[in-house]
Amino acid sequence: MFAKSMFFAIVLVLAVSSVYSVYAQNNVGNIIDKKDLVDRLFELDNELNPTITATLTGLSLTGASFLMSVARGASDSEAIQIHLTKKYFIKAFFMFLLCTIILFVFDFIEILDQKTTLLYTLLDVIVTFALFGIGVYSLVMAAKHLYSTYGK
Repeated sequence: MFAKSMFFAIVLVLAVSSVYSVYAQNNVGNIIDKKDLVDRLFELDNELNPTITATLTGLSLTGASFLMSVARGASDSEAIQIHLTKKYFIKAFFMFLLCTIILFVFDFIEILDQKTTLLYTLLDVIVTFALFGIGVYSLVMAAKHLYSTYGK
């Protein structure tokens, strides 16, 4: 039981630190300044990078893989909670994986078509931050289910 609680704590710390690293890289003073909207858009495009999303993709996959082996010896009520937790980890995995792929695709399109870079950058920011937000929400829900199962 202690190992399961430690796993939950590690997953929670890694998730929170990964999400915090996205915002820690952001310079709040630059956003508050009266900058041109286009400059702000290009700065937002550089905030979310494949290093962050790939790390969270691996974290989600590791959590789901670990829970596969834990579910074998669980009671019925724990097995239901573990199943729900695995669903959230797998959903987070796919959201972060899609986010990483879309980051690469949009960056490649921006390089190929220099004329409409602004439009592609706007689409890039909207889609990747939406997928990232869904992935973070899924990780939070997985952590909540882990806590309700093993944190008691």
